[in-house]
Amino acid sequence: MRTRKWLESAALLLLGIYLLETRLSGEISYYIAAQFFWLPIMAGIILIAIGVAQVSYLLGSAGQSSTNPDLLLARSPHTHGVTWLSLILVCVPLVLGVVLPAKPLGASAVGTSGIATSLNSLNPTGSTGTFSLAPENRNVLDWVRAFSAAATPDEFTGQPADLIGFVYRDIRFNDQNQFMVARFAVSCCTADALAIGVIVEMPDSAKYKQDGWVRVRGKFQVREFDSHQTPVLIAESIEETAMPERPYLYP
Repeated sequence: MRTRKWLESAALLLLGIYLLETRLSGEISYYIAAQFFWLPIMAGIILIAIGVAQVSYLLGSAGQSSTNPDLLLARSPHTHGVTWLSLILVCVPLVLGVVLPAKPLGASAVGTSGIATSLNSLNPTGSTGTFSLAPENRNVLDWVRAFSAAATPDEFTGQPADLIGFVYRDIRFNDQNQFMVARFAVSCCTADALAIGVIVEMPDSAKYKQDGWVRVRGKFQVREFDSHQTPVLIAESIEETAMPERPYLYP
């Protein structure tokens, strides 16, 4: 009983510390949207508080048991205590968090449906703010929203763009001079992540590796892609860059 209680206390403390560490290190942004960053902080504080309280109880009961063993037996919640199963449930996320490397979604996480170049659903009201932004200040999500709301792709001809994202290609990219500069849009957590992208065209762009992060500057022209007339960013420059601190975009 006491061994299990000590293990449970250690697991609660370590899990609480781990949750706080993911927030402090920024790794929590790989899993949930920014508006929910307070949740692991709150959960970590609560788990640490419970762990500290339980350690205090165990230390206090150990001292009392040396003079009155019957008192410890009477106070011990042996019939309704936490089971070994619950201890395992506490340990599983801790072990997974330590063993598995923390990394954001990338090209390998794109499903069989590929990357969306327009949005039929995903907070359509957000497109209002998109149009108030200067073209150079729009990110991938802003442009995809704008494409979805436009009556014709010709509206974007000649508009400049400056985008950061990861390189993505699939079977639709027969032209070696094209790829997508892509991001994941996350509303709540990675379970609802949607891969979105803007098509980029530039000679010799095949040298940019799948999943590598790039910054692309250029202007839009209309091209046929996958049997549709689509705005394509004709790149004037492409630079390899580091992954942003927050790799996801939020509707």
